[in-house]
Amino acid sequence: MNEVKSGNVARTVDALRKSTGMAGSRSVIYVALGDSVTAGWLEHGVLDSDAAYPSLFRQRLASLYPHAMISVINSGLGGDGTEGILSRLESDCLQYRPQLVTICAGLNDARKGKEGIPGFSERLTEIIRRTQAESDADIILITPNTRGDALQDDGTLTEYIRAIRAVARTTNVALADVHAVYQGAIRMGASPADLLSNRVSHPTREGHQIFANALIGFFQP
Repeated sequence: MNEVKSGNVARTVDALRKSTGMAGSRSVIYVALGDSVTAGWLEHGVLDSDAAYPSLFRQRLASLYPHAMISVINSGLGGDGTEGILSRLESDCLQYRPQLVTICAGLNDARKGKEGIPGFSERLTEIIRRTQAESDADIILITPNTRGDALQDDGTLTEYIRAIRAVARTTNVALADVHAVYQGAIRMGASPADLLSNRVSHPTREGHQIFANALIGFFQP
């Protein structure tokens, strides 16, 4: 197993190995913090949390650790950003004593423009700091998918992605760089809007598989 990747989730791997689904064994709790993408919003008015990456990722984990009891708490809310995530961190994450927390934000924060990046970075860092201080959870930051509008075209979202990558480095947490996969597809000729179910910001069902692939990579041999 890749030492760098597996080291970032060592406590989760240990918990997965110890979980047996029998009396006296603790479930492995995974909390996914995020926005409408995490929640599973697809086309307008279509919410399918079973098709969202937290559920897909859980299925992948279960195939690697078939005896582990894995509970997913999807704490994604449509329209939310780092401000909202920070305000509900205790109620929607920490109270569950998770072993693993993923954080995916930036699509909605980007609406504040490039001038909002310093505040975004500060809030994202504080979410990580509090999670580290108030839990024993491993943390994986996720860069979001592309957008299909002006925030992508004018480089605003790109600057937020750079901020996420910088926060991952300074806080020394794992980074699942989903955005890089999307950018690779665009360089190969794909249209950003065609990669999105609502042609603005929600990934297709296939796009959620990209998220799940990026996450399970930390756990695969």
